[in-house]
Amino acid sequence: GGSLYLRKGLVAFQVALSFLLLFGAGLFVQSLRNLKAAPTGFRDLDNLITFQLSPALNGYDNSRTVHFFDEVLTNLRAIPGVKSAALTADALLSGDEWDSTMSVEGHQAKDEEDMQAYMNALSPHYFETMGIPVIAGRDFDRRDIKEDTTTAIVNERFARHFFRDGNAIGRHVGWGGGPGTKMNIEIVGIVADSLVEGPREGVHRQVFIPKWGNGSAAFYVRAALPSNLLYDAVKRQLKKLDPAMPVYQMKTLGR
Repeated sequence: GGSLYLRKGLVAFQVALSFLLLFGAGLFVQSLRNLKAAPTGFRDLDNLITFQLSPALNGYDNSRTVHFFDEVLTNLRAIPGVKSAALTADALLSGDEWDSTMSVEGHQAKDEEDMQAYMNALSPHYFETMGIPVIAGRDFDRRDIKEDTTTAIVNERFARHFFRDGNAIGRHVGWGGGPGTKMNIEIVGIVADSLVEGPREGVHRQVFIPKWGNGSAAFYVRAALPSNLLYDAVKRQLKKLDPAMPVYQMKTLGR
């Protein structure tokens, strides 16, 4: 009799545990759906593919990398069906964090005030490729791409936080928070807010600068082509430029 009650108790416990696991799995799936449906600030991710390159691994120096990246973007944009292409230093929504303390023209930092902004370095046409509207000012152009950058673009949250009227165009920022910080970087554009990390973390203040140098880069290509055909076309173009260049993390950003 005792063993019968024990078996019945174990069965009841297993059934209860199974329901608990199913309930937990259902909540997890629902959470994933909610995160996928959450607004990111990027338009139509299903028509985007991404991949990464690290020319420094192949011995490229700064100037050679800048020239190589320029050639890659030119060749990508020439693929039939490609609408736009761009690159960034940090892949979006990757969990990588690059932030910096900023000095902002006309803003007197209060004690213990958070003066940090999330950073990224990118090419011209990045905002067009990702579907992020330029609210005011302009995008970067080829003249901005140099070692000692003097231009930056900020997001709406940055502009609203540091400038009472939200108009950041023509204002200046600098790296660091000391009293002698040079504020020689001019804000030339304001863009709509978009996510840096993920939906749970929300929108942060962001500062974008032009990408220069031999660091790795994440490329984004928007096209009216099925992803499998676009993968092949991209690989052919990259092989033309440098057959030994490794390509990694190639994937579609959507489903």
